[in-house]
Amino acid sequence: MEHRRSFSVSQEAEEEIKTGLPNDGYVVTSAGNLKSPKIIQLIDVRPNNIVASVVKALKASDSNNLATISLPAMGTGIGQLKAEASIRLVMKGIEDYLTDPSVMTVISEIVIVVLEQDIHEKYQRFFQNYKTNYPHFSAFGKIIELIKGDITHQAVDCILNLTNSSLNQSCGVSGAILTAAGDKVKEECQKHGSLSSDGVAITSGGTLESKRIMHIIGPTRVPDYGPSIDRILQESHKNGFTSLALPAIGTGMAGVDVEASIKAILSSILNYLSDTLIPSLETILIIVIQEPIYKKYLEVFQAKSKELQALQREEKIVSAVLHGVKFNYPQKWTDISRNDFQEIILKDTSEEYKDVKDKFFQTASTSKFQITEIKRIQNVPLWQSFTINKQTVNRKNPGYKNIKHLYHGTHSGAIGNINRNGFNRVYCGENGTAYGSGTYFAVESQYSCDDRYSRLDANGKKYIYQAAVITGQYCVGKRTYKEAPHIDGDPNKGRYDSVVDDIGNPKIFVVFHDDVAYPEYLITFKKQ
Repeated sequence: MEHRRSFSVSQEAEEEIKTGLPNDGYVVTSAGNLKSPKIIQLIDVRPNNIVASVVKALKASDSNNLATISLPAMGTGIGQLKAEASIRLVMKGIEDYLTDPSVMTVISEIVIVVLEQDIHEKYQRFFQNYKTNYPHFSAFGKIIELIKGDITHQAVDCILNLTNSSLNQSCGVSGAILTAAGDKVKEECQKHGSLSSDGVAITSGGTLESKRIMHIIGPTRVPDYGPSIDRILQESHKNGFTSLALPAIGTGMAGVDVEASIKAILSSILNYLSDTLIPSLETILIIVIQEPIYKKYLEVFQAKSKELQALQREEKIVSAVLHGVKFNYPQKWTDISRNDFQEIILKDTSEEYKDVKDKFFQTASTSKFQITEIKRIQNVPLWQSFTINKQTVNRKNPGYKNIKHLYHGTHSGAIGNINRNGFNRVYCGENGTAYGSGTYFAVESQYSCDDRYSRLDANGKKYIYQAAVITGQYCVGKRTYKEAPHIDGDPNKGRYDSVVDDIGNPKIFVVFHDDVAYPEYLITFKKQ
């Protein structure tokens, strides 16, 4: 780029540097013959400070009132950083800056410019996965997540390597792990010597983003999954690991049936968590790189999430009844004693219909949209579970307006599940992940009317829920959140109940637990 800049730009930068870098590692100069008005020149960018450098660049852009900024593929030149690591660090810097609640940014567009074709392809692959919010659920206070990706790219405390007794398996996932980890890990494996059938070897992560690698001889039969995974999780606890990534155990050379594999993995994890007092692990990732295997894993994963949700809901309700909790149902509900679940189509002449319609059109345009039907959702078990959660939050936050009536756009394929099972987080991400991996609700119906959120079906219909949502205490969200953070950063104060886009004037609320939102009405509408 140097030949495109005028000599005066170089002089300008040198003069700025002579003053001692007043801007903490960057200078902003004119752009000479370039089309952009300014050049932000970062000083001494290295692989270990890329995140901070990106934050500085964005801060400089805002300080100079620049609405658009182009960033290079940082670290991939002289820094010799791998493209995959580079883009993750660049995006981390962007996320950190844009999700900082103290930042009032004017930036509307960030462009990442890549010249080399191979780096460009790797950046593109990253972005294909970046937009994907992977399914996860909570069990015994821990997060279990299913990810389609490469286990060698996981930034966790430990990844699992299924190997042979010599710790030198050169094919499959194990071969990929050893190759990516580098010579240091291979040397550690050689020093360890042979591995017994029930043994565990832990090495460094080498050049991987994972801090450690746990090596075991993997199970080849479904009955062996329980003892193997129990050993893996016990070893993780003993070493104080808080995050662990597992591969699709047994689906490679062992030839275990794919469906049987994921069922055994989940069952073994849940058994361990239920039997262990305060395990160190907070997050367990299951990593699958092959699309056909991922699809089968996903089916079982989603079914297990629903099953757990229903079981937890039932246990909660039974416990509440035994403790004398009384459930007050909405006054407009009918035939509660005879039917646990009903979808009631409202008459368009009723006051109830008019109230829902009027609230909807407070922000949605009557000239753009027409309501064709409103259904009241009567789901007794779902309401009971919601009521228990509401009472808990009311006790926690006395004096707060803990409930808000918000909107959630959806598509025809999700309606049956939401009506029956509520807003299960295993399907979250369809309405965005900018503020965390939860379920998103909008204050204004017009936001949910967008085709990205309430998608047109084959008949030209769109669908939005009016939902009662337990928002409680909230803070500004971040893309990286899988649950709300601790209040004031203090674990002793518990967690916020939800997160928002703007603490002063929230338009979006995100919740991270099942049954903290109840689908009151399903509004079917169409474009005019």
